[in-house]
Amino acid sequence: MSGAEVYAALFGGQVDPDWESYASCREVDADLFFPEERESAGRVKAICRSCSVRDECLATAIRRGESHGIWGGMTARERGALARSLRDDGFAVPRAARRPA
Repeated sequence: MSGAEVYAALFGGQVDPDWESYASCREVDADLFFPEERESAGRVKAICRSCSVRDECLATAIRRGESHGIWGGMTARERGALARSLRDDGFAVPRAARRPA
């Protein structure tokens, strides 16, 4: 996918406010999506790959500046790299919100 296609998929339209009710993870233990450092995220990412609202989930995490967990099949580090890459390509991508300490 090109940067433009990724951007359009993530930020090109309105996000259904009820997207979470369609998520593949809705009946899975939420703790799985917050693995300990160095713990594999492969099992969780497999759930995300088959999810019909993966883009909405990922866009929501980037917009909110989520700094933990697996969202839309990506870790916080992967989401940050994606957002930086899109910004470098000239797309208006929200910067991660700073969380109070």
